[in-house]
Order: sequence, then C-alpha cells, then structure tokens
Amino acid sequence: MPKIYDLIILGAGPSGITASVYSARKKIDFLVITQDIGGQAAWSGDIENYIGYQFISGPQLVMKFEEHMRHFGIDIRMPEEVKDIFKDNELVHTVTDKSEYLSRTLIVATGKRPKELGVEGEREFKNRGVTYCATCDGPLFSGKIVAIIGGGNSALDADLQMVKISPLVYIINIGERLTADRVMVEKINSYPNVVIYNRTIVKRIYGDKCVK
Repeated sequence: MPKIYDLIILGAGPSGITASVYSARKKIDFLVITQDIGGQAAWSGDIENYIGYQFISGPQLVMKFEEHMRHFGIDIRMPEEVKDIFKDNELVHTVTDKSEYLSRTLIVATGKRPKELGVEGEREFKNRGVTYCATCDGPLFSGKIVAIIGGGNSALDADLQMVKISPLVYIINIGERLTADRVMVEKINSYPNVVIYNRTIVKRIYGDKCVK
C-alpha cells in the first residue's frame, strides 16, 4: 500500500514554506509538492517591507526560503503539477503529473496567478510584448517605452524596475490615485521619465507581430 502522509502541502511560496517549516518543527510526517520555490516573491525586484530585512531582492529572499527548507530536510517534490484532488475513505488523494500521494490532511498554498485585463489583444500578444513579470521579462524591453497597468504595490514594483532601463514608463491606473505604499509612490514621483494616467481604463492592446 502507498505511504500515507500526515500532511501534504501544495505550493512553496511564502505561505507554503511557512507551513512546511512549522510542520518540520513539530515532527509531522509530510511532503511539499510544488512547481517552484518562492512563488511570486521570485518575481519581485527590490523588497523593503519583509520583516527582518531592511532591503533584499526577490531572488535573494527565495534563496533564503530554500536554505530554510533544506535546513530541516523537507521532502520537496519539484517540479510537479497537481492534476486532481479527491477524498476516499478519509484519505486525501493528490494526483500529480508524476505520481499519486495519500495524506490525512492537505494544505493548499498555491498562491495566485497574475490578473488578466480581459481586453482584446491581451492573449494575442502574450509573450510578444505583453508580460506579467517585470523581473523575468523586463530586461527584454531595455531601452524601449513601456506601459505598466495598475497602481498597487505589484505594479509600482514593476515600475521601479523598469524606470532604470526604459526611457519612458507610462503608469495606467484605473483608480483615482496610486494605492501602493507611500514610500513606493514617492520613489516613482521622483523619476522624470514616468507619466501617470489615473482614472484610465485599458480597452485594447494593438500590434502586429508584437505590441505596438
């Protein structure tokens, strides 16, 4: 009979890693199933609001996460994608693209995906000028004019990465004002190559082979 774990944790972003460290400290028999370590934290540029670090980059923080997990010898199955979850005879069955696991308890800490605009041209030009990760793809647009949609912390984190390598950055924000932390807003306002459009809705993305 397959091994029955006390717990399976899905995801290894900040929440999943926290759950795994607490479980390891309590000597729970468990494993972590994930596609990567760090989640959206790996996409972040400069992080100044993570407790314990006055400043750290997203990739550096993810390295710390992984070191913490390795210290406890946590069983990580990566990369694996979950295909199905069901319960049978009080056991949770987690089916992945590589195997099937049994556990008495399941923690789902799979985070979230970038929110799509849902406008014409978005999916057509995905990975052809439309991207959801400035850390991953921003350097591809070095020297080009870029537009970043949103006015919260994630959007301004992307803005702060792009203003250093782009001659002009448009911030297109649906709200009355930018809602990111004040320190981020102050930083953005200090750059001369940033143009902010509040109360502005994106209706369509145009292009041919790529975004124009």
